[in-house]
Order: sequence, then structure tokens, then C-alpha cells
Amino acid sequence: MRRTTTTPWTALGLLVAVTGAAGCPDASVYPGDDVFQREPHSLFPEWPAAFDPAAKDWQLGSGMVDGRGLEQPIAFPHYTHVTLNGMQCEYCHQAARKSLHAGVPQGQTCMNCHTYVKKDSPEVQKVVAYFEKGEPVPWRKVHDLPDFVHFEHKRHVQAGVDCTECHGQMGLQGQPETWSEKDEHGKVVTKTGVRHPVVRETTLQMGWCLDCHASHPSVDENYGDKANLRRAELKDCWTCHK
Repeated sequence: MRRTTTTPWTALGLLVAVTGAAGCPDASVYPGDDVFQREPHSLFPEWPAAFDPAAKDWQLGSGMVDGRGLEQPIAFPHYTHVTLNGMQCEYCHQAARKSLHAGVPQGQTCMNCHTYVKKDSPEVQKVVAYFEKGEPVPWRKVHDLPDFVHFEHKRHVQAGVDCTECHGQMGLQGQPETWSEKDEHGKVVTKTGVRHPVVRETTLQMGWCLDCHASHPSVDENYGDKANLRRAELKDCWTCHK
């Protein structure tokens, strides 16, 4: 069987065919006026109208931060649990210190409290419904990285990195607020509640991570006179792209 290989020159020819001789995107392939407009992809985080050139919501997926958040199945207020009640992050996200993923709490973790607390709350009743059906709450992931990025929560947590350094001021997210919106009849109504319980506050882009690796005090604290060597290792591509 004859094997077909793609050389760099072949790839360049394909690129020119798509973008044109001048290197500009063909409007029929890349809609919008921006050069090399990013299109939806399964590796990118899921955002409302993701990467829609008209709505410019694609900027959220590319690291833009503007205070918007995904609609969640339950309006979970971190503000109530963390700030008002003083709960620690790792009570719910138990895997953060020992696993790649921080994880989300099991239904039983929620029921440890809500078997007795705020049982009449409509949002708590949603939690109870999932628990009784034996189903996990279908949370929509906000802090997401592409699959080609290798990130371990345990390495960062054990090194002394605080959760807020990457996830922002989670203890303030989910505060009750009042806003106006139109109902199904076009009438403006005022609502009070938790509109965006979780939003992304940091870009999570590669440059942002490299800046932290270059300057975070935990490197000096953990590696002492070998800190500079460790900082050099943290700049290596293999550290995050295995």
C-alpha cells in the first residue's frame, strides 16, 4: 500500500488555498471581518452563542473576561456557603489536593447539610431531586482548558497556590442581585436572585500561566536555592503539553 505523506510545502499550499495568496481568510470559510476568525470547536469551553462573530461571544472562549457566566441547572451561591457560612473549598471539592481534577461534590455531600437546612428552598429541592434519582447535577464547566493542556490541581494546591489565584473571588460570586429583563410578552420585569452563580475572572491563557510560574513565591519557598532551576523547568513546553 502506498503511504501518502503531507510535507510542509503541501501544508503551505493548503493554507494558501484556504486563505488566499495574500494570507487573508476567505470570507466563505472564515465569516466576519476579523483576520482568522476562530470557529466553534469541541476543545473550546462552552459559552453562550460560542464564537458567534456577530455577537462577539467567541471572545469569552479565547480568554476574554467580562463578568458573564453560563446558566447552571442550580443557582448555587458560593457567597452563601463560603463567605457567610465559612465553608472551605476542599469540603466540597475534595479531590483538589490529591487528583488532577478538583471535582464537584457528590449529592451526598450536599445532603449532609440540606437534609436539615433550607429544605423548602426551590434550588435545594432541585438538589434533592437529583439525589433521589441517583443522578449527578449536570453542572456546566466554566473554568475549562483545552485537552492539549495538562493541568494538575494537586501539584498547585500542595505547592501552596490559593484557589482564588486561578478561580477569582469565588466567595463573592452568587451574591443576591436585582436586575430587569423582558418576559415572554415583552414587558420589563424586575427579578431578584442569583443570576450568574459562577463566572470566570481570569483568562487561563498560556501567557497568564507562564507569568505565574515565573513569579509565584511558592517556587522560592518550596525549592530554595534550586528555585531558578525549577522556574526554568516550568517554562519548558513539556511541563504543560505532554
